[in-house]
Amino acid sequence: MKYTPALFLLLSLSLACNPSTESKIDFNQITITMDTVMVDPGEDIINLRTGLWNSALTEDGSKLYLFDPQSSSLDVIDLNQLVLEKKIPFEQEGPNGTGSFVTWMGILDKEHIFLANFSEIGLFDLQGNKLRSYTFTKENFDDLEDGTNFYRKSLASHDGNILWGMLGSMMREEEVFTKVDFEQKHIKEIKLPGKELLQDYPLTLKMENMNGVMPSVKTVSRAESTLILSNSAYANLFVIDTQSDSAYQIDYSPKLTAKGKKGGYPSEVDSEQRFREVSEQIHAEINFMAPIWDAQNSRFYRFSFETSPTGVYDGPLFKMPENRPISAVYLSIFDENLTLIGETLTDLTVAPTYAFVKDGVIWIYINIDDELGFVKMKIN
Repeated sequence: MKYTPALFLLLSLSLACNPSTESKIDFNQITITMDTVMVDPGEDIINLRTGLWNSALTEDGSKLYLFDPQSSSLDVIDLNQLVLEKKIPFEQEGPNGTGSFVTWMGILDKEHIFLANFSEIGLFDLQGNKLRSYTFTKENFDDLEDGTNFYRKSLASHDGNILWGMLGSMMREEEVFTKVDFEQKHIKEIKLPGKELLQDYPLTLKMENMNGVMPSVKTVSRAESTLILSNSAYANLFVIDTQSDSAYQIDYSPKLTAKGKKGGYPSEVDSEQRFREVSEQIHAEINFMAPIWDAQNSRFYRFSFETSPTGVYDGPLFKMPENRPISAVYLSIFDENLTLIGETLTDLTVAPTYAFVKDGVIWIYINIDDELGFVKMKIN
């Protein structure tokens, strides 16, 4: 087992706060303790080539499931013991096939996961058996455009009959937040009030031999009976009530950062050089992560970060902002109603691309020498 010495930092943080909320807590006196822990892979290897993109956390926070597309296997990681518990093989082809390329992974419960590809979403048990296929076909749903699918990670009802997420198609750029009932074969768009006033700032590269789009990142997260839609380009959030199929917008203004990207970028460019220049400008501005729910303390946490301009690089063309040098990482704290009650500049030097709360402590994924680690951030 390989250990990395625990790093204990006690930081006095001065937080901007709203004195009218959470009157029992003085957010000017808060401290944060950070501790780095590593997962023991035993004799195996945890493949971190794509980070924790294709991963899912059990509801109680005890297990992390990570799908390895190279070996087509599922890593079951025990977060209480910090060990790789086992690897479960999956098939790419045949009746239990995942497809040759898994676009996203989700979770139904401790015993069932979702593995999506470009043509369908499969529900699997932890023995690698496909129990159900979710497909968007004209036989199941009327008037669907070809190539319609949930291309981003989506969330399911407890019985697995309903999926919520950003529904899009290959024929159009715009995605809409949608509730899809596969049992009743019904699709319902959920209107997001005020969405038309918020800019996504997608950047499109169009050349004779290459086309591509760098969109902002939209994420759907869950907090008990509500869903929250966030966008990396701006602070505003949309809260969706799954009982009433209604939505409302949370509009707040951070004190330490801009409220969103300033915009004014070209929407389309015709050269790689110009694409690299504009994408660096966009990413250097504030980038918002999805809020994460702390059930133990009835609070939300949300990270945001800025990147360091380094000049036009010659690396991967569609490099995501979290993979660039990071200049600043901020943490915002909200009450259970998503009212902003505190924010601070942290000492993190990596973007918190995958973070969750376990037992009242924020866990942030880090890659240390290609081994899986976490920074555990406790707010005292």
